[in-house]
Amino acid sequence: MSGGELYIGSQEQHWPFSRGLVALSLVNAGASPDAASAVSRRLEGQLHDRQQQYTSTEDLKALMVEAAGQMIGPQVAAEADRQIAAFEDIMVRTQKRELPFSRGVLARSLEDLGLAPREAYSVATQVDVWLRRGGVQQLSANEIDDLTERILGEQHGNQMRLTYRFLRHNRGRLGVIGSESRLPTPFSKGILVQSLLAAGVAPDYARKVARSTQRQLRGSDDQVVSRTQIREKVEELLRGEVGPEVAARYRLLRVIRKPPRPLVILLGGVTGTGKSLLASEIAYRLGISRIVSTDSVREVMRAVVSPELIPTLHASTFNAWEALIPPEQERPEHPSERQLLSGFREQVQQVSVGLGAVVRRSLEEGVSMVLEGVHLVPGYLPAGNFAGAIVVPILITLPSDEQHRSHFESRARESRQQRPRTRYMKYFDEIRAMQGYLERLARQQGVPLLDGLSLDESADQAVGLVLARVLAELSPEERAALLGEAEASAVGSRQEEV
Repeated sequence: MSGGELYIGSQEQHWPFSRGLVALSLVNAGASPDAASAVSRRLEGQLHDRQQQYTSTEDLKALMVEAAGQMIGPQVAAEADRQIAAFEDIMVRTQKRELPFSRGVLARSLEDLGLAPREAYSVATQVDVWLRRGGVQQLSANEIDDLTERILGEQHGNQMRLTYRFLRHNRGRLGVIGSESRLPTPFSKGILVQSLLAAGVAPDYARKVARSTQRQLRGSDDQVVSRTQIREKVEELLRGEVGPEVAARYRLLRVIRKPPRPLVILLGGVTGTGKSLLASEIAYRLGISRIVSTDSVREVMRAVVSPELIPTLHASTFNAWEALIPPEQERPEHPSERQLLSGFREQVQQVSVGLGAVVRRSLEEGVSMVLEGVHLVPGYLPAGNFAGAIVVPILITLPSDEQHRSHFESRARESRQQRPRTRYMKYFDEIRAMQGYLERLARQQGVPLLDGLSLDESADQAVGLVLARVLAELSPEERAALLGEAEASAVGSRQEEV
């Protein structure tokens, strides 16, 4: 089975093997990152050699400890054996059942205190690491709360600790069960707010609907409700708060979570237009975990191809033209548009090779993705790369020079790096000329433009474009099953008009 998929658990309940979780377990036990990575690679090779697709957590830990003893030393091996590995569950006892501890669930509850997502996840991670290093494999919900409260006090002060204590003693409990699992999971207002934002609900209304949904579904005792009950309650509240159109849009997002085919969202645009922030926001709203920057693909290609072989690859898009000037020819301070675009197109064609491989791999895995970067030029990525996907191309632009300059100023202030800003200003005219070229291509190819909008406005419009594209890909039967006969008929008529 060499080269095949490896899973941890049993055939009935399993998850993919992760070298990262093995390495994290060893780092927690005192190993260096490099040594931990070496052990995890060796362990993966051993599992392939065993030709055993499923490995229990107990067997995996034993193999990890043995390999650590041989490659790192007995002290780390003994500590790894004593601790709870990152791939082992820590069970939390509630009044009626046991559930695996989840950093994500704890982090989302901490966001309700007013912590930023990154701060909330940091506290939840510290709780997780403390338990694993302490060898705690089972504890009560109250003990989790006590530990969280202590770490909150240490990291964010007494007021945050007391706020958390108030909420833990006054919160109701609501479990959610889906058709794909018999085990309930905690209801999360954060996840529901995420879906509502993607449906175009204003943040204040989204939080209000999420709170109302939780309050109306839960009782004085623990309750388990189905995801269908939650959707129906949310749609009822949306119709009353913001209208039936938004309720229907929310219903469509069910398809986005599990689209008929993987989604590939292409966010193109020149440097300084805010593509990276927008990509993160769209991915968050649509629940897409994979975001790839074309710059990162270019960096990988640079690592394996020398500047002497492909000089344009090792330049920026706005000065790749310099690599095309013959040595005997004098280099101008600024290129002609023809020179500028020749260098730009050559780099785009080179990077497109790597982008095609990244997209094809994602589609083979059936995973949706957001791809962002200046190299996503309309018409340059072959359609064959996207076979079997729902593709949504979008171009991000800034209409005025002043607005574009202000973006570079903001980036310099946030990163405290003046040097990149100075370089961008040197080539500002070239960057603006490239944007004009991309706009012309986008109009020729029918690619929509998001022109000079705020982050929220751009995200709303981008999600709308994704919803429209997914809806267009559905068969009439799929639309009827999703929306009901009447709404499906109305949507079909609108699609035909478009």
